[in-house]
Amino acid sequence: MPGAFDPFDPGQAQRAWPVLKELRREGPVAPIAGGMHYVTRHAECRGVLRDTDAFSNASGMKAPGVEIPVEDRILGELDPPNHTAVRRVMVTALTPKVVHAAEPFIRGTAEGLLDGVTVPGRADLVPAFTVPLPNRVTVHLLGFPAEDADTIASWAGALMVSEFPRTNRTERGEGFAGAFPEFAGYIDGKVEHRAHEIERGRDVPDDVLTRLLQLEVDGERLNRNQLRALVRNLITGGLTTTSQLLGNLLYQLLSVPDLERMVRADKGALDNAVEESLRIAPPVLFVARGCVRDTSIGDKSVAAGERVVVGTGSANRDELLFEDADEFRVDRPNADQHLTFGYGPHVCPGAALARVVARIGIATFLERFPPGTVQLAEGYEFENVPTFFEIGPRRLPVDTVAA
Repeated sequence: MPGAFDPFDPGQAQRAWPVLKELRREGPVAPIAGGMHYVTRHAECRGVLRDTDAFSNASGMKAPGVEIPVEDRILGELDPPNHTAVRRVMVTALTPKVVHAAEPFIRGTAEGLLDGVTVPGRADLVPAFTVPLPNRVTVHLLGFPAEDADTIASWAGALMVSEFPRTNRTERGEGFAGAFPEFAGYIDGKVEHRAHEIERGRDVPDDVLTRLLQLEVDGERLNRNQLRALVRNLITGGLTTTSQLLGNLLYQLLSVPDLERMVRADKGALDNAVEESLRIAPPVLFVARGCVRDTSIGDKSVAAGERVVVGTGSANRDELLFEDADEFRVDRPNADQHLTFGYGPHVCPGAALARVVARIGIATFLERFPPGTVQLAEGYEFENVPTFFEIGPRRLPVDTVAA
């Protein structure tokens, strides 16, 4: 029943699409479990994301009632003016120049990972390609040792499938440092080491970590907890957004009829395929907001203190905007109107990097495997990652043959 739908239920993402279609039929705002409001349509979702006065970002993706200290919040858990200032830091750290400079590394890493796929044979492209590629790119941009990438990925993966994204705690403790002490300690150590090098006037690389340490907000540099939170944000964001985007697009490439042929035949088709994948299979299914003053969404009244779930994934399939919204169409003219990366002041600062990694990753995959040499394993059925707010394949087994 749509009214019993709980977006914080860890198993709901696998079966969300039929429920979200029913919610859209109820209207642009639908009641769901726990007295929450689910915003289902594109225009209303944009309105909520734009209205930072009435809707607070502070609860982030946490379950109702979970509070997080301001200094420990990632970008998606901050409100203006803190959000505006910190987002400016993130945007400055991930400039187009930084992203462009990383392209040779992205391509070389993708080639190396795909060279490791046995031909002929069977491989799971999730652990072999879609997880390590974005993670190694993030580690490279941060300036962390390349040999630490797999360990960092394992920490980030454990965090994402744990109760932490919902509850801010695990059985080990509360908060990031309490719940994942090794992960937090690693970041703290790298931040401290780089800070000491800067203080001593030593030459340091112009990487994202250096930029985060040197940038100021209102004349002051970020404190250590804020730096830790932002670095974690970058690492888990790569694992969430970019990894799922790459996995979803590979799955579509191998399962949507004629898609691979069209992308191979037209270089411009790949860019639109990235946008259409982001639309129809968004790595992040929704974002949550808290209403801080009585207001309305469309003709629906929302009271201060009530929780609002902004269904960006549902908005991406809004039949009022997208024709044949449940179909993957590589030639869709308005595919880029999706809300996967947010809207207004909350547009994801890592969006450009995610798109570049996905585009280079898929282009390299198509170069490495000629037509007809790789296909999904027989009997494969899509199984979603075990995270309540993500859409992406948990595994992607393929069979390869020699060209």
